Amino acid sequence: MIFRTTQKLSSKLRVVRAVMTDSAPAMVEWYGNLITVRRRQFFLFTHAPSLFSFWVPVAGSTRQHLGQMFRRQAIDALKDYGFSIRREAIAALKDYGFSTRDAARVIDGGPDVFAKPADRGVIGSMIDFGKMLRHAAHYEGGLEHLGPRAMNDIANESPMRKIGMESPVAYLRHILDTEGPHNFAVHRTDARVARSGR
Repeated sequence: MIFRTTQKLSSKLRVVRAVMTDSAPAMVEWYGNLITVRRRQFFLFTHAPSLFSFWVPVAGSTRQHLGQMFRRQAIDALKDYGFSIRREAIAALKDYGFSTRDAARVIDGGPDVFAKPADRGVIGSMIDFGKMLRHAAHYEGGLEHLGPRAMNDIANESPMRKIGMESPVAYLRHILDTEGPHNFAVHRTDARVARSGR
């Protein structure tokens, strides 16, 4: 899998990031960020093509266990919000009604590559998700009143401009059903083009 990690997350895990440039995000490309909410740190993992996201508490996480944690956390987050990020991702996907086959298309078995972020739109969306979680935690009276699904719903049920004002869950479902982003033309025509020579 490709983990595009922010500087904050790379520093926390002491990961050396490679420089990779791709024109389109791969189906197994995930962005990772470290976000603090009410003095607790969380990893926020976001699927690059769809913005589907999930939160994992940082406590007990190390660089050696990151890929393993990603796979294991994704498999059964509903039963055991444990140590593996992959298991957490698969569990989050299953929690939203995705099949094991769908999960296998966005989460592979490795090897893992750590790279610098390439899409500022994904990073901006992750920052928005962090702000929404902070607001929800404040409104609900603390993180202890938000379960894992409620935390994930904050990101996954919100319409996002980057994906044509659709929710990440609906957009990921559509990508998996049609083998590609269905409103890609919307993003091409709406995108700003940087001009050089100013």
